[in-house]
Amino acid sequence: MLGKKFYMFTVFLFILAISVSYRHDEADAAQQKSDYYSWFEKLSRIVNLVDQVYVEDFDKDKVMEGAVEGLLKELDPHSYYISPEKQKSEEEDFNGEFGGIGIEFEIKDKYLTVITAIPETPSDELGLQPGDRIVKIDGESAFDITTEQVFKRLKGPLGSNVNITISREGVDKLLEYTIQRAAIPIKSVIAQCMVDNQTGFVKINRFAKKTAEELKEALILLKAQGMQRLVLDLRNNPGGLMDQAVEIVDMFLSGGKKIVYTKGRISQFNEEYFSSSETEKENCPLIILIDAGSASASEIVSGSLQDNDRAYIIGAKSFGKGLVQRPFPLGDGSVVRITIARYYTPTGRLIQRPYDKGITNYYLDRFRNEDDLTEKEKFEKDSMKKANTYYTLNKNRVVYGGGGITPDSIVLYDPTSRIIEDLYRKRVFSDFAINYFNHHKSSLPSWSNDFDKFRAVFNIDESIKSDFISLCEKSGIKITDKEINKDEREKDVDYYTIEEFDKDFHEISVDLKYHIGKQFFNDISLYPRVKYEDDKHVKVALDMFDKIDMMNE
Repeated sequence: MLGKKFYMFTVFLFILAISVSYRHDEADAAQQKSDYYSWFEKLSRIVNLVDQVYVEDFDKDKVMEGAVEGLLKELDPHSYYISPEKQKSEEEDFNGEFGGIGIEFEIKDKYLTVITAIPETPSDELGLQPGDRIVKIDGESAFDITTEQVFKRLKGPLGSNVNITISREGVDKLLEYTIQRAAIPIKSVIAQCMVDNQTGFVKINRFAKKTAEELKEALILLKAQGMQRLVLDLRNNPGGLMDQAVEIVDMFLSGGKKIVYTKGRISQFNEEYFSSSETEKENCPLIILIDAGSASASEIVSGSLQDNDRAYIIGAKSFGKGLVQRPFPLGDGSVVRITIARYYTPTGRLIQRPYDKGITNYYLDRFRNEDDLTEKEKFEKDSMKKANTYYTLNKNRVVYGGGGITPDSIVLYDPTSRIIEDLYRKRVFSDFAINYFNHHKSSLPSWSNDFDKFRAVFNIDESIKSDFISLCEKSGIKITDKEINKDEREKDVDYYTIEEFDKDFHEISVDLKYHIGKQFFNDISLYPRVKYEDDKHVKVALDMFDKIDMMNE
């Protein structure tokens, strides 16, 4: 059995080696073929030895998959193997639809717990509520379920039924639901609103099949509300489909402008993308927010519009993911994605950040600030910056290469305090919001159907603060009026003084208001309208609109 699997594996490697057709000198080609066979023979001996003498039985499929993954890992950080199961899930994600019931959930105390029912989905129509525990799926226990198992058991063919059993706080008996699976829209535009009487705000969290369409719809609605300028938030957006990035850039550029180009070792993978003269253009002033989590398609959008002097970029240097992968199906539903080219912005800046220091440093270095660098590293960084100076295409402004997109104005995040990190880590915000909703759902507050009223009148008063502190203690975060000696501290409990809590109470109250609002409203404008006044990047953007004159072509 293992011999057959190894034969298939070696065939895969050989196909991988020759799948891209390009010319070689005959001698070089013969030598390369000889080298491959030498390695196949060596690997065959190793696999046979392991099969014969290894100390215990082992998962042969897992070993072979690991060998493939190890091969690809040596190439670059973004070439990788996708199993049949993962490939199917990935296709569903990027297509923007799958057959499911429509809930946001988390595994809490080993129970599958509803955070919220997604609006206009089967779960929303049947009245599933925040805090509901799904204890059975199709008659089988859902206790101690994994996230992977949740997707496997709740997803299915469109129109098929799934039976769930729910335990609800305040209800003595278990509740039975039969839910017909439906196409669940996976939105890319996760927030949109007017932050003042002329500035629109749109946040995109990834680039999927319908992202450009969603953005167009959002802009139509915002312009109807008086939008004259736009803040486009691409922070923590890891990218996605390149064609969606190109289409979005095209919305803001007049015809014939270069958007992005790719260049690889094989000339057939070299491509150039230009803006169209046929599409309707958005002429409003534009500021884009990015950070270290903005990658790939996010960098194409921000870098292209920066190079063309069409957008002003604010935030931190982006991730620097500029390698082009192409999927090669392997016949059994699995896919290997191999890097075939690199992305360049219109001025010739390479988006990809160097990865020669190893995978760990590649992912961790993006979060390092100037203060973390040694004097030698700062000197090397300054030298690299000067060596990678480029000029925008219309106004000859200086922009920088060297990997990632460097903003026009650097705005870094303030460090998150340890207590707020612990509150999120132990899910205290979301748990409190669910409890608050369940407590008030029978006699709804006066603002429960009016988001503007909620935003204006709802505040975290002393009563809510006291209840929140009580839940903190139940969740393993103790707020005390004195320092607790190390010897007196309980295991797995985090201790903070009331002074430490009060120091961060403003930020805590904003986050708490947002989570409570999410339970009552599910409004796409909730996040920015509750939090933008405390969002440093948005405040800088609003000030910057009045200080720059290069926003329009």
